[in-house]
Amino acid sequence: MDEKILTIDISSKSVKIGLVNASTLETEAWNNNDHVIIDEDMDGFAKHFDMNDLWNKILDGIKEVLKNFDPDSQRIIGLSTCAQRIAVVFLDSKGEVIYGGPNKDVRGLDSAYMIDDEFSDEEMFELTGHSPNLVFCLARLLWYQEEEEDQFEKIHTVFTLDDWLVYKLTGVICSDASSAAETQLLDIKNCTWSIKLIEAFDLNPEWFPEFIEPGSIVGNLLPKIAKNFGLKQMEIPVVKTGGDTQATLLGMGAIDNGDIGISVGTSTPLHLVSDKPIIDPECNFWATLHGIKDKWLVEANTGNAGLGYNWFKEAFFPNKTDVDSVIESYLQDIEPGADSTYAFLGPSIMDFKDQTSVKKGVFVFQTPGMILEELPTIKNFAKAVLENIAFGIYENYQALLNFAKSDVRTFCAGGMSKSKEFCQMLANVLNAEISVPQYKDSAFTGAAMNVLIALKKHPDHRSIISDVFKFDRYSVNPEIADKYKSIYLDWKHIKSQVDDL
Repeated sequence: MDEKILTIDISSKSVKIGLVNASTLETEAWNNNDHVIIDEDMDGFAKHFDMNDLWNKILDGIKEVLKNFDPDSQRIIGLSTCAQRIAVVFLDSKGEVIYGGPNKDVRGLDSAYMIDDEFSDEEMFELTGHSPNLVFCLARLLWYQEEEEDQFEKIHTVFTLDDWLVYKLTGVICSDASSAAETQLLDIKNCTWSIKLIEAFDLNPEWFPEFIEPGSIVGNLLPKIAKNFGLKQMEIPVVKTGGDTQATLLGMGAIDNGDIGISVGTSTPLHLVSDKPIIDPECNFWATLHGIKDKWLVEANTGNAGLGYNWFKEAFFPNKTDVDSVIESYLQDIEPGADSTYAFLGPSIMDFKDQTSVKKGVFVFQTPGMILEELPTIKNFAKAVLENIAFGIYENYQALLNFAKSDVRTFCAGGMSKSKEFCQMLANVLNAEISVPQYKDSAFTGAAMNVLIALKKHPDHRSIISDVFKFDRYSVNPEIADKYKSIYLDWKHIKSQVDDL
């Protein structure tokens, strides 16, 4: 029978469901539906998911991708999940949701002082590899402890969003260390819940689930859920994957020491794979865990790369269809530097110490005049926006190279990696060859890889990459790379002035 793998990815914006071919790892059917995030205050600091809406969209999405599924000729061999990092869910003793908060919820701003009173920034970073204190699960727990005491007393289980999703599908309470690493409650060096933090803030250690290894079978899909989809199979194993970023790294092939994976999406995190935890002495670049045993990550992040790009498309191409193809042609037409047109829409070097200043979105270009014959057009602005993203990636890439202890291989995936012109631009800006997997839905691919390993159809991720993956390789054009060195310096100089506006 034709073997398929169901995959679920709750991203920053939407619920994504995929049906992946178990032999080729191609996503053959998929569904994407925006989830609902509710603002609790006028300023938009405190946010929560509509958890009923979230669950219903998961169920509806699975139904949609299975609408052409033929149980007589096809078989689902497993299901795996991943979800946005930093998002957490608190349950009561009956398994009902008290709170489900997305990665954008910064209610912890009001309670971070409690962490500051107990630990210095350096102590917290050395212990957890993460900052700032206000965005993670620990600060949210303290907010409930201080602001919603009745609800705080009802807390029975603390989940990451992927933990909750696995629980809803199987009824099993568990977590994994790579997910927990994004809570600021994990001892990053020992890969255990930090008893030091739990005791310091009078939290109940029984709230925090036991760990299983990513890529392990948690249990079977609950029969009532399988029946809801009209599936005849009695047992469908559910495999733990964890954070969507870790899944994406697996799905792009960034698994070995010295690999750098670039996930070009709503934000653009970059990760250096390491065989030991590396703590940034400047307390800026995060230390976290890969979804592979005994592999750590150093994380840098450009900020809102894809978010700014999507804004540009919606604002400047409101009535056009297939905008990505239009912009792809623009990138071919315009030379590097976009005729001295520069964009500053957010992507830059990671700096979580600067959380309060409001950045200005700016285009810099030559104004119309009597002397100039060539004036900037929408093509120039499009090129400048993509170069802005590439320059932001470059700054963070250079920072990660400082932590690398071996030769580096560079991988890229995510929505914007579908643009061949952007990938070639990025290779020239980074002055490094880039490997881009054939199938760009890398979170689905990474989750599906874990199913194949859990079911012992492959021994490890490396064998899957060797046997199944196909890559597009983008080599450096030395002449264009040299041009971009100069263009970047001009962009950086102007940016220093833009930042002072």
